Formats: sequence, C-alpha cells, structure tokens
Amino acid sequence: MKQLLHSCKTYFPILLAAIGFVSGCKIVFGEFGKPNGMEDKYPLFFLTISLVAIYLLPLLCLTRYLAKRYHISKKVTNLSWLLGLTADMAFSELGHMAVGYFWIEIVKASDNFKADWGAAVSAPFAEEFGKGLVVLLVLLICRKLTIKHALVSGIIAGLGFQLIENCMINFLDMFIGKLDGFETIIERVGQAGWSHWVFTMLFAIGLVALLTKDSGMSKTQ
Repeated sequence: MKQLLHSCKTYFPILLAAIGFVSGCKIVFGEFGKPNGMEDKYPLFFLTISLVAIYLLPLLCLTRYLAKRYHISKKVTNLSWLLGLTADMAFSELGHMAVGYFWIEIVKASDNFKADWGAAVSAPFAEEFGKGLVVLLVLLICRKLTIKHALVSGIIAGLGFQLIENCMINFLDMFIGKLDGFETIIERVGQAGWSHWVFTMLFAIGLVALLTKDSGMSKTQ
C-alpha cells in the first residue's frame, strides 16, 4: 500500500503535467491556426508581436541572474518554460470553467453583472489557479519544493503565460477584429512590468510557504 501511494505521488504530477502540455499545445496551435481567410496578415502579425522583446529580454536576464545566484536546477527552469508556454493555458481554461459555473449556477449572477464584472471576478482566480498549478507540478516533479525555486519557476511560468496571452489577444484583434494590432501590443507591453510574471511569482512563493515547514516565512506572511 505504501509503495502504491509512493508511486502515485511520483507519477501523478508527471501525468497531470503531460496532459496539461498536450492540451495547452492544442489550444495554442488551434488559436494561431485560424487566420479567418487572412493568411496574408501573418507577416504583419509576426512584426507586431516582436515588440514583446521590449519586456522579454530584460526579464530573461532577470531569470538567468536569479537562477545563477540561487543555484536553481536547470530541470526546474526548462520544465517551467515548457509548461508555462503550454499547460498554463489548459489549466487556466479549466479554472475559467469552474469559476464560470460558480457564478452562473451557484451565485446565479445577473447578465448585467457578468457583462460588467465577469472578467474581473473570474480571470484572477482562474488564471492564478492555472499558473500556480504549473509551478507546483514543476517543483514536485523536480523535487525542489523551496521558496527560491518557487521564485524563479513562478516568474518563468507567469512570463510564459503572459507571452502566449499577449500574442493570442493580438492575433484575435488582427484576424477577427481586423485591426492592425500595433495599438493592442503596445498596450500589452506597457502593462508587462507588473503583469502575470509578478502575480505568479508572489502566488508561487506563498503557496510553497504554506506547503513546506522549512520555508523561511511564517504562515501569516
């Protein structure tokens, strides 16, 4: 029985991560593969999303510096990137479904409330659930459940989600909304300094602090 439980603890995170990776790939490639009959706009799309380099390059330098300073395992950083660019989206989508069910079936919120506040009251919970689960899976698989590893993995997972979300929103504006995309991507880049990578980093640190005894933080903090 103990061996069975040990096997479940070992392989269940791997299985869940694999499912998240495959589902995330389907979401990402599915979204970017629907040009709505405007295939000729792909070059402009790639040009606009190249502006994410404005925040991506400094944050890459930051994660590399932190990884070296705190001797973070390469397995943690590599797996955080892999799942942060894919599974984040899949788990966040499940979170949105759960939060949506709560507001529609349990709270029975009005249509006006959902139209005005739906995104504001659902996105933070759903998205942080998805990104936080990715970080937890990474740390469990790599057996590095420490605050320092949570710090770096949280930044990477949040940044991966941020990149894909920015590109998806820009894609929808260009291929569905028929806009040029520059206004959208500039707005997203302008908000990048305090966006998903910050939220996920803080969430991951708090999560590990609660789950571990030797955390360096009190549970109140």
